[in-house]
Amino acid sequence: MRFTPASILLASALALTASSTLGQKASRTAVAAVPADARAATWVEKGKQALAAQDVAKAREAYETALLLAPADKATYLALGKIARLQKMPGKAIRYYSRVLDDEPDNQAALQGEGLAMMEKGATESARETLARLQKTCKASCPAAEPLIAAIAAGAPKVVSAEAAAKPASAEPVEQQ
Repeated sequence: MRFTPASILLASALALTASSTLGQKASRTAVAAVPADARAATWVEKGKQALAAQDVAKAREAYETALLLAPADKATYLALGKIARLQKMPGKAIRYYSRVLDDEPDNQAALQGEGLAMMEKGATESARETLARLQKTCKASCPAAEPLIAAIAAGAPKVVSAEAAAKPASAEPVEQQ
């Protein structure tokens, strides 16, 4: 009973937000390559500096802040996808790259990143399908496809279970009293 007014308010806010963005779906195809907000550009620059300094966590925070200020910026999604791959989170990286591919299906950087993230996740067949899509976008040679071709040739990463990774230090049986 105490939460009823708050839940009604939240539900109405979500309904208004959802209805106001329905008409904007078509306009998302004209996504800006550069953040429209000067504050977002500042955060993107901070993210670039943090990546250059090998501070991946700080870079992620900066790019996420930029994304809040300019949610339609493809370059920010691409950067966050790269950061997610660096942090060994291929599922998250795939979501970021997919967001770019929803608006621009022929984006070579997003296709390459998505394919590499799929290989890191162990989804070799999906990575091959992404490679085929990437190669279709290229006119003659396709330098963007080379890292993905190499990753597919190297094969999926070896997955080690948690039990195998945490082998006991001593193989002696433990006596119970």
